[in-house]
Amino acid sequence: MLKKFLKKGGKKNDSGGIIVLDDTEDISGEVSAVNPRAARYSLDGATRKNRNYTFADEDDAGALPKANGPDRAPSAQTQSISRVSNSSAGSGALQRQHSFDESHQREVDPDDEEEVNVGLNARLSLDGDIEKRNQRQGEETASQGAEGVVLVDDKLELPIQIGTCGKPGWEPLKGPNKRQSVEIRKENQDAYCAHAPFMGHPLQMFFGVFDGHGAEGRSISHFARDSVARVLNETYQSMGFKDGMKEIENEAKQTEIHRSRFRALRTAFQHAEKGLMVEGSGIDHVFSGTTGVCAWVIGPDLYCGWVGDSRCILGRKTTQGGRDRIKAIDMSYDQKPIRPDEKKRVRAAGGRIARWRRNLGPLRVWLPRDWIPGLAMTRSIGDTILTEYGVMPVPEMAHLRLTQLDSFLVLASDGIWEFMSSQEVADYVGKLRSDGINPDEAAEALVREAVRRWRRNEVVVDDTTAVVVYLDFEEKPASSSEKRTMKNLFSVGKKASTGDRPMQVMEDGRLVPFNPKNDPGPSN
Repeated sequence: MLKKFLKKGGKKNDSGGIIVLDDTEDISGEVSAVNPRAARYSLDGATRKNRNYTFADEDDAGALPKANGPDRAPSAQTQSISRVSNSSAGSGALQRQHSFDESHQREVDPDDEEEVNVGLNARLSLDGDIEKRNQRQGEETASQGAEGVVLVDDKLELPIQIGTCGKPGWEPLKGPNKRQSVEIRKENQDAYCAHAPFMGHPLQMFFGVFDGHGAEGRSISHFARDSVARVLNETYQSMGFKDGMKEIENEAKQTEIHRSRFRALRTAFQHAEKGLMVEGSGIDHVFSGTTGVCAWVIGPDLYCGWVGDSRCILGRKTTQGGRDRIKAIDMSYDQKPIRPDEKKRVRAAGGRIARWRRNLGPLRVWLPRDWIPGLAMTRSIGDTILTEYGVMPVPEMAHLRLTQLDSFLVLASDGIWEFMSSQEVADYVGKLRSDGINPDEAAEALVREAVRRWRRNEVVVDDTTAVVVYLDFEEKPASSSEKRTMKNLFSVGKKASTGDRPMQVMEDGRLVPFNPKNDPGPSN
């Protein structure tokens, strides 16, 4: 029987090959980067504190242990469904909370270890051995819940299907014999949500993915997931906008409408960070933070807002060379220090952008005179040590008018995009959909493919989360009311931004050209 231990008051077992870490145990020097290729990860540092590590007997490495208790068998997904009343989804909404507790330990062959380097997670989001604050007795946080919240109501009049999947990553740790490394499951710091309908309106939807980083990354991503949707709902409705279709039809006020929507989303992101600073929040936001990417659908209008490097794409049907295919349309532009405009903005604020020591990994954001925190993105919710140096929670926003050729949306954390380009993801999901795979299975298959590529290219695996939304606009309406909805949906607002490229929404509501150049993903 494989033995499984969770980090709680742990100690080293000299006879059994088992390690259980104490809350404050410093394991500096025992973490193996095992590969200089890992230098692009976003979370560097050898000290790991307050992590829910799981270890296995060396003799049993590679077996599947039981998860979360001796009587529980491993599963890819644990899902609970309950009826809830929610202001943004209407009463009787169907809430699905997803959490993944798949456990697996695998030994890393020491012959594959090219270098022992404290930059273990150099491809993750934050560099630094930042100590996690001990949770006070009785204190509860949003991070204690499931990663995903899906609120679905039959009042929604848009023909869609929603699928979600999220899996925690892996990282190696030096085993007791100092020769072999044990692969351990990380704490999942991703979070996601889906609200359909949104704001109680049958033609509105909201989807979000949040990728936390740092010691409090999970707490912050969960907090942002709940806060952004709630504050966006409250803020936009307070502006007096209620009937989405009437807004769409009012072409003369398009600029005003875009401006209001941008400001509502900006307020939601900024309020999420301010909420972390409220006394008693119990979340250390100084060295921890989260990305956020959101898709807000209002009738035929698709708005995408984001901070950080989580990404959203739209898959659109097209024909090339007489063959049907899916074209990926980037609805977001990764905010990384490599972006010329973002690099210029951060440096103008006094931030320092450089690679890690020994010139390893991607460009990162540092304090002017210290090698901390080494953030791999230029905007985020949290990471307030860098606020005065240009790292902020103000989102960028893009807009596109949906058409009946649009097949699906994919929102995902960078665990998906690290080794898959936007077009590869579109091709992959498009093929699954054409084969009749439902969106839940498509999301899980996409996550598994991303994890497979991580294992092929790296010795660690990042948290990986995807929300897949099938758009059934081409399907024949089942009722006369659905037929009227589809007719109205695609016959109004013809002067808005349509075509292959979205437009960027500026603060004043103007639409300007938007040409994202996201990383193509390493060759596989």
